[in-house]
Order: sequence, then structure tokens, then C-alpha cells
Amino acid sequence: RDGALSMRSLFASADLDSDTKSSYLQSYAKWVVGRQSAVAVHDGVDVRVEPKFEIPDGSVFAGSWCRPQNDGPGLRAITLMMYAEDLLSNDPKDDFVTSNLWTGDSSTVNGGAIKFDLDWVVSGWQSNTCDLWEEVQSTDFFWNRVTMKKAMLMGAKFAETMGDSESSATYASTAAAIDAELDSHWTGSFVAEESNRQKDGAVFVGFNNGYDSSDDRYSPVSVEVAATINVFNTAFCSEYTVNTADSAAEVPGILIGRYPGDTYANGNPWVLTTAALAQVLYRAATYTITTSAPTDEALEQFSAALNVDFPSDASGISQTLAAAGDSVLLRLKEHVGGDGGHLDEQLDRNTGAQMSAKDLTWSYAEVINAMKARDDWVAAFA
Repeated sequence: RDGALSMRSLFASADLDSDTKSSYLQSYAKWVVGRQSAVAVHDGVDVRVEPKFEIPDGSVFAGSWCRPQNDGPGLRAITLMMYAEDLLSNDPKDDFVTSNLWTGDSSTVNGGAIKFDLDWVVSGWQSNTCDLWEEVQSTDFFWNRVTMKKAMLMGAKFAETMGDSESSATYASTAAAIDAELDSHWTGSFVAEESNRQKDGAVFVGFNNGYDSSDDRYSPVSVEVAATINVFNTAFCSEYTVNTADSAAEVPGILIGRYPGDTYANGNPWVLTTAALAQVLYRAATYTITTSAPTDEALEQFSAALNVDFPSDASGISQTLAAAGDSVLLRLKEHVGGDGGHLDEQLDRNTGAQMSAKDLTWSYAEVINAMKARDDWVAAFA
């Protein structure tokens, strides 16, 4: 998961020359191919849904951990399809794609890293899995479903590009089946992560990483997204002393954690979930001026969530949403800005000091994603 999301962020956001960026993505792709052929060591757990591998030999981590983690195949496929599409736009018969990512032959690197992972999603999307926080298990996580659906939608198009209409049809039908199950996550008031843990910051991360413009479900200005921001902001605002103190000190924004009542490390705001909220807001700002403005119902939810009155014109609505994204990142900066650019996993619920896992790659990825979303808004608004 973390590797796929981090490499996706690098591909989409890094200011690197094409050769350097490609070298990173090719190294990642080759790592994936190697891990897909690793020897399984846990009964009933496919290596494609193993959570950890040893460095540097790449063998499956044999110790105790929450497994399986079924979001990995879809997330890896999404990242590698983004890279493959870029390569094929320059050369429709790109050798790296046909030798490593989609070989057209199951006896050659399992058909390719992309196809092997997509095929796992087809057969395994309904199976039991750990959540993205590696704590509980279910067959019913929004995060898994929405990202797997995106992988299937992208996969259907990519398979057609590669001349495999049979796989394309299979992926499209799987996407439709997953989409039907997503209906159950709407409570009427917000999108729930899972029936036993409904209010979960994972939903924000899912809104960003699982959105696909081809069907536009959970667009950033939809009623479902706006209402979820409203409900979750209310829940997290009073969850942490640091939020209360920041608001009293007129520091704008809000810090978001994993879920209300979290006890891990005493239960704190997380950098990545906070940045994910900012990204949703920037995406909403861009969508408003490039596609369509929020409906009156959605705007009412945004207004309650952000405690602002919106102007009536699309330009003003867009600016207000972008300002809300700025507020979230400004509150985050208030607590990480003095740490030399380092981003840890969590922020102390009382003081806001960074804590827990140091220099968490996923934290960097989500903050970079939010900043890229802001750049996209600036470019669209200009």
C-alpha cells in the first residue's frame, strides 16, 4: 500500500526530468514483479496481499502482522497503469510495458505485473482483509472497495489498449459489481468506512485515491463528499485538545485523525489524513470551475462543514473551497513547520508536536498530493 501510494505521488507530482522519473518507476515495477514471484510462507495468504517484505532480499516477512492486506494489488496496478499509459503514449509498443507490465503470456512474469494484480482483484475483492490501519478485519471497507473499483475501471481501458478484450470485459463487470456494494456505505448523512467503524479518516483518502472521472462517483463536490466532510469535521474538532487550542488562538483549519476513539499511541491527529482533507477541498475548488459547481444541497453541507457563507458565483465558490484547503494545510504547518521539512506519522493530541513513526513516507505522499492539487487549482483558476 504505502509503496504504491508513494510511487503514485512521485509519478504525478515530482519535478524530475522524464528519464530520472522513469528510472524510479522502472525500479519499482521490477520490485513488484519480483515480489509477485516470491515464495509464499503463510498458509492461505497469496504473496500479492502480503503486507511486508524483507529488505534487501525481498523475501516475505515471516513474522506476525495483520494479513492479508487486500488493497495492495489494486493500488499497485493503478500506479503502474499510470506509468504504462505514459510510456505507451510515446511508443505504443514500448518494450518495458510488454516485457514487465502486460506480457500477454501468463508464463512470462505471470502475464505482467499489472495484469497479475488486476486478476487478483477480480477473484479476491470480496474476501476478508485487514483495514489500511492494520488493526481490524472485514470484507466491507470503503477504502478497499473504492480503490479496487478504480483499478478495475482503469484496467478495463488498459486491457483494451493491450488488445485483450476478454480481460477488459471481466474488469468492467467487476467494477460494476464493486460499485453496487458501495451503495451500502452511504448512511444518509456521510460515507462510512465500515459498519463497525463508520467515521474514519480513511474515507477522505479513499475519496482522493479512488475517484475516477469516467463514472464521476464521489466527485469532490458531490453531496456525499460534502456531507462526510461536515460530519467528520464536527467529530474531529472536539476530539483533540490541540484543535480546540488552535481554534481559540485563531489558527485556521482542522487536524484529522484516523477515527474518533482511537487509542493507538493515545489517539492523535495524523499528518496523512489531515493532508487528505486538504486535497479533497482543493479538488473541489478545481472541479467547481472546470466541470460544475456544487448543488445547493452540497453547498449547504460545505457551508456547515467550513463555517462559511459561500458566494453564489462559481468563481467565488471555488476560491472559498481553496481557502478552506489552505486553512487545513496552515494548521498542519503550524505544528510541522519548525521541523526542517520532516513529516512524521502523528501529531500529539494535546501539544501538536510530531510523534510516532519518523519520516513516514505516506505522510510525505499525502502532503505532496495536497500541494499538487493546489497547484492544479491555481493553474485552472488563472
